Amino acid sequence: MERIAVRRLTPDDFAEYREIRLAALTGAPEAFGSTFEAEAARPDAYFVERLTTSIVVGAFAGSAIVGMAGLRREEGQKRRHKAFLWGVYGAVGARRLGAGAAMIEAILAMADDMVEQVTLTVVASNVGAVRLYSQFDFETYGREPRALKSASGYEDQLLMVRFARTPRAAG
Repeated sequence: MERIAVRRLTPDDFAEYREIRLAALTGAPEAFGSTFEAEAARPDAYFVERLTTSIVVGAFAGSAIVGMAGLRREEGQKRRHKAFLWGVYGAVGARRLGAGAAMIEAILAMADDMVEQVTLTVVASNVGAVRLYSQFDFETYGREPRALKSASGYEDQLLMVRFARTPRAAG
C-alpha cells in the first residue's frame, strides 16, 4: 500500500464516500449505529447530502479511498461552540500506515478553527480507537451502557471530549 493522503471530500466524491462507508459497515459493524443493509439501500442523494452538511475527510492510498472521518458542528446559539466527530474508519491495511491519525489530525485542525470542543462516542471494546483518540487529547467523561444493540449483543459506548487548545470568543 502507498503513502496515505488525506483530503476533504466534496459532493463530487459521493461514490468514493459511499464505497468507504459501506466498507466500514461491513468491516466493523459493531462500531456504527447504522447497518450495511440500511445504508446500501439509500440513494446517492443521501451520500451527497452528508458531504454537504458535514465536513468529511477521506484517506487515500493512491486513488483508492481507504478511510473516512466526519465532523458536524452543532446548531443553535448555545450549542454551536461544539462539534461531533463521527464515522471514523480506516481499512485494516491503511491503519498500519497511520490513516486514522492522519484523518483525526486533519479533522481537528479544521475543528480548532470553528469550535471550542469536539465530542465523540466510541465502542468501549474498541481499544485501538480509544487509544488513538487519547493520543489527540480526547478524555472519557462518561459511559453509556448497552448503547448499541445487534444480533451479537450489546455494546457500551464511551463518551469522549477534546477541548480546543485556544478557546474561541462567544458568538
